[in-house]
Amino acid sequence: MLKRLLPLLALCALAQSQCPFTRPIVEGTNRIVMVRLRNRQLMLKRTASSAVGESLQLWCSPRDVRPVTCQRGQRPSFVPPLPMTCQRPPVTVTIPVTDRRCRASMFRVGYNIGRGQFLELYRSCFDRRAVRTLWVEHQVYAKPFYATRPCVRFSSDGVISGADEASYTVRNIHATFRRLFGNNQNFIPNNRDVIINRGHLAASADFLFGDQMCATFKYVNVVPQFLTINDRNWEAIERWVRSSVRGNQFVNVRTGANGILTLPAASGQRQVFLSGNRNPVPLWMYKIVRDSNNRPIVAFLTYNNIYARQRPAAPAFCQVVNCPLQLGGTAADGFTFCCNPATFNP
Repeated sequence: MLKRLLPLLALCALAQSQCPFTRPIVEGTNRIVMVRLRNRQLMLKRTASSAVGESLQLWCSPRDVRPVTCQRGQRPSFVPPLPMTCQRPPVTVTIPVTDRRCRASMFRVGYNIGRGQFLELYRSCFDRRAVRTLWVEHQVYAKPFYATRPCVRFSSDGVISGADEASYTVRNIHATFRRLFGNNQNFIPNNRDVIINRGHLAASADFLFGDQMCATFKYVNVVPQFLTINDRNWEAIERWVRSSVRGNQFVNVRTGANGILTLPAASGQRQVFLSGNRNPVPLWMYKIVRDSNNRPIVAFLTYNNIYARQRPAAPAFCQVVNCPLQLGGTAADGFTFCCNPATFNP
């Protein structure tokens, strides 16, 4: 009996030494929540609670920063109390950074807070000439709830043109398919229904605070993805990744795209680009999950083709292993393989 009680008592003790970020706090706060480290440097707050004594900085601008502390009590609480707002909430910026792992242009998304400090949220390997996101890396922390997204408007940050942005619209996608496959094509039946959307690589739901969720609505963080695949197997994979994290731990995630979708045309096969010879629809999407020490856990590989008549063979770069979750088995779900992450090299 005592052995059973010990984990429960430990959990209660932990709860009594933490200030949780409740849903009202998260949804009511539009400042950047940062942690002041012992070396006086700042970092973005990513966990869903603060330990007693942790010092936070709620940042609106270099001249408007409010200190907040998790203080001990019968129920530990933030002092001064949260939520906390400001009139002009800060926004993330997208800036180039040198990273030899990226064969194109690497961008980091985050906040310039002055004095040479940049707080990075995620980074994107992006091919500007092809208007193609190759992969995005970010960290996923445990979260107890899904806050309402405060924004859904995408930003280009000057990385892509207005015409390339517009290539994602339903009307333009329909026109593109008519140009590629003829006026009688039936891949995209009309210019009203969404068939292909802007599929996030770093999912907005992977982040707790509203400003961080908003930061994912950038064109350097999306690829053309079929809506049903995005809503079915891909979302199930994202939820599994989030549910695999416990406490204040995190996992490292790289999400990317590979290949170009090819569909039958009147004269053979045609590759699908949404903006001239730019913004290709990827054939595969993948997600590699590693623990906080960068040890591989699993790699997911999803076929981005709702028109496939049968399940494709796994490509050579995927050594198939058992999946840790049950996934749909139709083309509309997105045929998915789980691959050995130690040998996975798309």
